[in-house]
Amino acid sequence: MDFLITNAKLVDPLSKKIFPGGVAVVGTRIVEIYNEEPSIPVNHFDRVIDAKGKYLLPGFFDVHSKSDLYSLADPSRINALSQGILVEVIGQDAFSVAPVSSKNCLLHTELSAPSLGNPQLNWRWESVFQYLDHLHLKTASNMLFYSPHGTMRLECSLNPKLSSTGLSALAYIFEKSMDDGAIGLSISSHLEPSNIGWDDDKELSMLLNILKKKEGVLCVNIERSKKILKDVDKAITLARTYGLRLHISRILPNSVSHVDSMLSIIDKRKKETQGVIVDISPYTSRLLKLADLLPKSMRNESSEEIRIKFKKSENVKTLLSGLDYNEHELEALKLVTSSKKDMKKYEGVSLENISMEKDETVYDTILGLLTTDFDKVFVEHPVIDSEHLRKIFEYSFVIPATTGYREGRYLPDMFSTIPTYFNNYSKGDVSNLISKLSSTPAEFYKIKWGIKKGLKANFILLDTDSFIGESTYTDPRKLSEGIDLAVVNGKIALEKNKPTGSRTGEVLSWV
Repeated sequence: MDFLITNAKLVDPLSKKIFPGGVAVVGTRIVEIYNEEPSIPVNHFDRVIDAKGKYLLPGFFDVHSKSDLYSLADPSRINALSQGILVEVIGQDAFSVAPVSSKNCLLHTELSAPSLGNPQLNWRWESVFQYLDHLHLKTASNMLFYSPHGTMRLECSLNPKLSSTGLSALAYIFEKSMDDGAIGLSISSHLEPSNIGWDDDKELSMLLNILKKKEGVLCVNIERSKKILKDVDKAITLARTYGLRLHISRILPNSVSHVDSMLSIIDKRKKETQGVIVDISPYTSRLLKLADLLPKSMRNESSEEIRIKFKKSENVKTLLSGLDYNEHELEALKLVTSSKKDMKKYEGVSLENISMEKDETVYDTILGLLTTDFDKVFVEHPVIDSEHLRKIFEYSFVIPATTGYREGRYLPDMFSTIPTYFNNYSKGDVSNLISKLSSTPAEFYKIKWGIKKGLKANFILLDTDSFIGESTYTDPRKLSEGIDLAVVNGKIALEKNKPTGSRTGEVLSWV
């Protein structure tokens, strides 16, 4: 279907000028961008769409999507398209769903599925090519895929230290994955067994030589690194040495001073790389399993054993006092979910208010939750204030992104990252939105992108007045609003916040 967009606002991200106009789409491509009237007769088009003064923008990138499985379970990609996301970068955090041999499928399912949403799917692929073939023109959004180091490593051996045979197997699997359509390597500085390869100079050199030959991207996950500054310095040095583009992945600002130091290092040294981006969720809180508050020595104990140790609130306080959370921080935690019926009414309420209503200490409240609902209690954990996060986003290379899931639970940024960023951190500047979420990632991944004559039509109609995302940790699957139209490779995939059933999303490394 050929169609014409009229009465839209177009933005030049360089000059930041806004001008009225429209675009003509024939087949998959933009054939004309006009100001007054299109040169092609209106009766040529199957449909004319009045934008009613809304912004016509290039589609956004989610540079840290965790939809590796969810995109197959829900190919409409409604959670992404409703935010204006037309490109999802998957294969993150050193673990994904390919390459996975049939003999190791169960192992990888147990390791990867909880962080990927855990949809009940039969994995009908083994190689990266076969997996990407399940996505290409079968989902509504475009995809880019990092080859996951941890997944590949487990395919080669279950031993932490790879033998020379294991290293040869890893080299073969990685090079084949790049040839199959991966755009780079995702590796973790802390997640086993990927962190073992990260600390092994011989293994790392072998992988990065392949990456250099394939002109790929190095994506380093530093989510819970205990030596974050050293890891970032190492990642930049490696990117410089091997001439690579660098993606620093999963900043969790548990230590604000470390984040500030890290970003300062990257800002000073970014010219040493072929390009650098850093992703972070625009949410000021994170999801935390309440049991993770306990000392590691107690996390494998039964709820009855914990109840005995915590028989008195003084014992609870003593045991928890050695953690990184003081009493005030514990009180600030909000209950996200509990399987206990009598606690459902407290979901979204701080532990301080719960304990006040129940006339007990916050330690007694925690004890009650741990001993009756040990594995199912999640809390919302504040990690950074909005003003500091706003300063972080002022760096041109810092990009808002989703984080997907935590132990199988949806996180709200999967549904509301872009409007949350727009309304809180972009100052309502549409040109900033284009730069952060379209121009910068497209340049980094070397993707031809934008609203230009001859390019494939991948754009959205954005109503800035109604662009909101209201998903929360207690209600994470609430769709964003404000995207009137999403066009993917020339076909309308979303209209008035409803999917059309179009499946024209491409694996961009294949086209």
